[in-house]
Amino acid sequence: MSKYKNQPPDAYRERILEAAQTLFAQQGLEAVSMYQIAKKAGIGQGSLYRRYADKGEICSDLLGSGSERFLTMLEQDLEHADGRQQPWLEHLQTCIVQIVDFIDQHAELLYTIKTEFTGKRQLTQFEHPIFQRLNGIMATLLLRALERGEIRSIDIPFTATALISALSPDLFLYQQKLHQAGKTQIADGIIKLFVDGIRAERKS
Repeated sequence: MSKYKNQPPDAYRERILEAAQTLFAQQGLEAVSMYQIAKKAGIGQGSLYRRYADKGEICSDLLGSGSERFLTMLEQDLEHADGRQQPWLEHLQTCIVQIVDFIDQHAELLYTIKTEFTGKRQLTQFEHPIFQRLNGIMATLLLRALERGEIRSIDIPFTATALISALSPDLFLYQQKLHQAGKTQIADGIIKLFVDGIRAERKS
């Protein structure tokens, strides 16, 4: 959840976000500095840094309620899945496609959030709240599939983390840039590894 969600209106914050969005659209995320954002917003760098420690926090705020709605949707869908007859592996496959679609829409913002979070704090991407929640969803789906005999015996925590790693924005951007892969091709590749690759053999 964004830490800015329930804050009262802040004129400086709105100016910062508007300036950042304009600069990102004009120059690309990587090319824009915090200094440029402050200058474009017409505020001092001190005012900027009092609100945002780095560019990743600005990206988190820009992503804002969209990421919260998406994660909540996945979690609620998981909660309501017990009453359905759908196999858990099918649910996992649908979830992967939804996450890839979300990454496709917000890849550069997510990449910057991850880069700033891991680089400045020397933490891994898996400790970021977004990735932790996704990891929990993946682990639950894998566990349910294992309990129902849909997949082979696997290490659930390791597989969930490996799956989240495959769903990282940098891998997505790499596949797009170097291999011209579209989101469908990327999703299909992940599904072959983490759905088809662990599926239990059918008993004859």
